[in-house]
Amino acid sequence: MRTIQVGMIGNGKSANRYHAPFLLDLPEKFKIKTIYSRNHARDSWAEIEGVCYTNQMEHVLLDPEIELVVIATRHDTHYEFAKQSLLAGKHTLVEKPFTMTSAQAIELFALARERDVMLQGYQNRRFDSDYLTMKAVIESQKLGTLLEVELHYDYYRPDVPQAVESYSRMSSFVYGHACHTLDQMLALFGNPQRVVGDVRSLLGAGRILTYFTKSP
Repeated sequence: MRTIQVGMIGNGKSANRYHAPFLLDLPEKFKIKTIYSRNHARDSWAEIEGVCYTNQMEHVLLDPEIELVVIATRHDTHYEFAKQSLLAGKHTLVEKPFTMTSAQAIELFALARERDVMLQGYQNRRFDSDYLTMKAVIESQKLGTLLEVELHYDYYRPDVPQAVESYSRMSSFVYGHACHTLDQMLALFGNPQRVVGDVRSLLGAGRILTYFTKSP
């Protein structure tokens, strides 16, 4: 079996908690070769043995050995970095939320087809044990015809969040967490005819969103 050489753009929580551990757990399939970080000296994560750390993007994008690039940076940089990766002819995996707009996503997928490379959004919650169990039960048809499904993403914190004093849709829980539940429902049932959402800030106007619910 051929080992796929991987380059990563970004060296924060996403890269070290949600990507690197799974790649390292499959050494016969993947090898993390290079990780790009704009300022590695300020990174708080321990270095991975055998991995080259760089602040030069070309060390990832222009390396002919690297086939797959993982984009694990802030949400508003996904489009820019993914486009650079695709233009470099790399298969590309992009953290969620995939892009800022649907137009950006459409453009990137068109570019991937043009360059004949894979482009994929990273929706790791499709592989959670509770979701896989639910999927298996639904597919078994033991429940008969489903009329209603409730899917919870309970995110309990005992303290009141004070760090965020203004609301940003793109950095909100709606984009950061609700995208998981929406993706799971799309994977199970396909595209809905309509979507109704209820989004609230229980801390007051202009503060961080603290509640959301969506119904197909």
